[in-house]
Amino acid sequence: MNLNSSRLKLAYVVKYYYPMPRISGILRFVQDLIRELERDFSVRVFTSRYSRDIPAQEEYRRHQIQRLSAPFPLRAGAAVRRWRPDVIIFGSGFWRPYYLLPYWELFRLGLGRLNRPVILTQYTNMTGRLFRLIHRLRPAPDRIITTTEALRVQWERFYPGKVAYIPPGLPLQPSSPDSPAPVKATSGFRIGYFGHLQPHKGPDILLRIFQEMNPENADLLINGEGKMMENLKVAARGWKNITIQGYVPDVDPWLRSCSLLVLPFRSSVSVLGYSRAALDALAFGIPVIGTPSPSLEPLIEDGKNGFICRDEEELKERIQSLIDNPELRKSLSAGAIRSSQQFNIKNIARRYKEIITQILLSKL
Repeated sequence: MNLNSSRLKLAYVVKYYYPMPRISGILRFVQDLIRELERDFSVRVFTSRYSRDIPAQEEYRRHQIQRLSAPFPLRAGAAVRRWRPDVIIFGSGFWRPYYLLPYWELFRLGLGRLNRPVILTQYTNMTGRLFRLIHRLRPAPDRIITTTEALRVQWERFYPGKVAYIPPGLPLQPSSPDSPAPVKATSGFRIGYFGHLQPHKGPDILLRIFQEMNPENADLLINGEGKMMENLKVAARGWKNITIQGYVPDVDPWLRSCSLLVLPFRSSVSVLGYSRAALDALAFGIPVIGTPSPSLEPLIEDGKNGFICRDEEELKERIQSLIDNPELRKSLSAGAIRSSQQFNIKNIARRYKEIITQILLSKL
């Protein structure tokens, strides 16, 4: 292994990758990260072939994609073994520890005796139920990267000295002339929600409090898909200032049409470490109002780029204060842009590269 080589081989194992019918926050982050890593490594992504309509192998941007049939973790391990990379990143979006355990074991079984360092990246927040099973990962990962500090503390209990916290990132380059223009809002103040329409993310809370407030010159946009879609549409029937729309491939023009993003999460379990919708909003200068959950609270500086609200009455008060106060909106917008700088994907990728280099040096 020659660390002076500028094209060390990096295997990135992730079940879902380009192209997908729906692009999740995790997938957007992984694609952005790989776009940076491929500048310094020869990257091959090992992912699931979820449809026969997509090729088993292809070149995408400056890296290779190899798609594998079921059982994916076993076949991925075997394919990585044949490619013989210098280092492996294994991505986990499991929020239940007892799902990760057999998945990891199958991957390591396929990997066989290939003696290469494996970095496990835990993207999502995890449930504490049966979390102690995490210590049964065998062989143990060489390093673990978590996307929140709270996750790092969880993992550190079982893998002391092996865990690093690196938040998810996103590109922060200015919009190009070809970027789609923001969708025109139907009022002077648009409140947005973007994400899965699942109970733990609370879109029903936002819909209900908006209807109770019934603010003048404001509209509500709920964007996403999930099992709550039909119930939300029924509840919003007859309200001309409420739009419930399904998944759209490019959410940026819709997000940029918003004056405020509201994410009333009941729980952060299964959410990308830090909410991608919140990160995108901050980068666009859109204040964020959220609830005290691990995927939102570390992002939102109360009174600087948004507000953390403990109950529904506080949510109403904060939303109304932003509707009524243009100067507050302007101040929070500037704070949102400033706070997003720490999540620049270039800096996040550099930290990944530092960990990869440390591991490879330790193996010499």
